[in-house]
Amino acid sequence: MQRRLLLVLSVWFVLMAACTAPQHFWPQRDIAIDEINSDSLDKKLLIASRESEFKAAIISRVKEAYAGRDIYIRLVGIEDLKKEDPQQYTAILIVNTCMGWDIDWRVKDFLNRCSDLNSVVVLTTADGEDIYPQLEGRQVDAMSSASTSAKIDPLAEQIIAKLHRLL
Repeated sequence: MQRRLLLVLSVWFVLMAACTAPQHFWPQRDIAIDEINSDSLDKKLLIASRESEFKAAIISRVKEAYAGRDIYIRLVGIEDLKKEDPQQYTAILIVNTCMGWDIDWRVKDFLNRCSDLNSVVVLTTADGEDIYPQLEGRQVDAMSSASTSAKIDPLAEQIIAKLHRLL
């Protein structure tokens, strides 16, 4: 009986490890760091994302919505989130990819450093189920969607509306 239990637990552990392996073995490319407007402005928006055509289209719509406004926008890759201080921003948008049925572990680390998740919006691209950050009793404004061109405009509008309330 103990051998069966040990076997079942071992198989379960291997399966769970395999589900998170893609995040470690096949990392995605990050967007390039960019800044729009002066960082001396009062309102600051941080956008962090991986690189893909879908994510670029969403971010482009967000940038267009805030073009010409007195808002400092900083764009960074997911890898660079570890260098960012979440308290320095009025609003934060994170666009990440589901890998192994979870959000990117770097995004989780960043969210755990945020003292106030009310200023954060997270979009996770996933082909199947909806994937939302699991943050032990804390909630973040999160969305999940497949990366299809038909969803770009509706998602961008939702994100802009959420960011507009924050900014």
